[in-house]
Formats: sequence, structure tokens, C-alpha cells
Amino acid sequence: MKKLFKSFQPTITRTGLANFGITLKCSPPCDVLKGVVHSYLQIKTEKATPYPVIPDGTQSIFISTHGSVIGGAQLQTRDIQILEAGEYFGIRFYPGALRHFFRVDLSEITSQYVGSEYLQCVFFRNLHEFIYQQNDYRKRVDICEHWLMGNFQPQAKSRFDQALCLIYQSSGNVQVRDLAKCVDWSSRHLCRSFQLHTGLNTKTFAKIIRIQHVCRQLYTRPNESLDSALALGFFDQSHLIKDFRKHLLSTPFNFSMRFMSDFYNQ
Repeated sequence: MKKLFKSFQPTITRTGLANFGITLKCSPPCDVLKGVVHSYLQIKTEKATPYPVIPDGTQSIFISTHGSVIGGAQLQTRDIQILEAGEYFGIRFYPGALRHFFRVDLSEITSQYVGSEYLQCVFFRNLHEFIYQQNDYRKRVDICEHWLMGNFQPQAKSRFDQALCLIYQSSGNVQVRDLAKCVDWSSRHLCRSFQLHTGLNTKTFAKIIRIQHVCRQLYTRPNESLDSALALGFFDQSHLIKDFRKHLLSTPFNFSMRFMSDFYNQ
């Protein structure tokens, strides 16, 4: 799964970090949690700043000295407002991966950030205190891994996982009815499974994966025409721009200027 899913968050690219005055430390999980936990990360800022997050289908835990919040799958770009200088820690999970740790219905927190009480885990309510008792990044990672391993109950591969792989392989350019047929489920059952485990219905999840690929393409090949993005399943450029406005609250040009131009925030 980890080889197929490649989340793109422009804020934590080289240019994005420079534009928002942020430094980053990031590391993968231990071998046991690979393909389930995407990464651990820590950002540091010297001043208050927005921290934009674009939709990518993942769930994340954001940890500060004040507590922890869980971010559900986002439907639109969201600026998390960092109100003071300091270090902020996070755990990112692959789409559908929280089911390996907790029994939760992620459709309940779509496009929301909720408090630590959402997870039925007493230790989690005090996780931030243990994190910030340590000054060393690696020790903070170790605390999180120890907590996650204590709650890890790996689930057998399912048709849901098969559907995820097919969406990634197609860059999100797949019809729900064809996907359901491939995994031998009804479209309705497939949708229920996606809403439970990702917080998004099947069609929306696939669309977000498709937009993710366009965003990465704009970043890695900024001088190319948007026509190359149309191969990912958009009918025409107006269709692409419409979906950009809906999920990224921006046009592709303004998106590039905000996250990929060295002149932003100058």
C-alpha cells in the first residue's frame, strides 16, 4: 500500500516550508507499522503562521503542548492556525488505517478536527504531556510508536483494501461501478465501507486521489500545460478548474503561486 499511495502536502515541500517559515523533521514508522502509519513529523516555527492542509484522504493526529486533536478526511483545503512559536508533533495514517488500532466510524469526523475524547483510549488523553516531557524528536517518536503498538490489532486484507489499491493504481481515474465489479461488491456496500474506514464515499475518495496527482504534477513539472493533467480523467480544463475550486478553494494557477512560488509571503 505504501508504494502505491503517495500523499502530496505542498506545505511540507521545500518551497512550502520556506514560504511559511517552518522547519520539518519527518521519519517513517517501524517495520511492523509500515503501510499503516504513514509517518511521524515535527514542525517548528518561530512565529504564528497558517499551516495549510489539502485533502489527501488521510487521517492525522496533531499534537501540541495544549493537547491532541484528530483530523478526519478533509473535503477542502484548511488553514490550521498556529498561534504561537514552538514545536508541533504529528502522526499521519494511511487512508483506512485507523481501523487497525481503533473501532471508529470515520464518517462522523469528515472535514472536522476533534478532541482526544474521540478515541476510546485513556492514555491518549495525556499523550501530549508525555511527548513534551521529552525534548528529543526521536524520543517523541518512540513514545508514539509504543502507544500505537499497544493498540495495534492488524486486520486481514479485505476487498476494501483491494479497492484502495485499484484507486491508487488508476490515480483515482476509475468508475465506482467498475471498481465494485472488480472486488465483487455492490456499489452501495463499497460506498458504506469507504465511508466507515476513510470518512469519504468511494467517488469522492477517488476524486481526491486524482486531484492529489494533479497537485504533485503541478509541483514537479510546473512549466507543463495543464493538458497533461486531463489524462487523469477530467473532461476538460474547465472540469479540472471546477474541482480545484471545490476542494482546494483555488485555481491551479493560484495554488501554484501560494505553495510553489518563492515570492509568496514576501
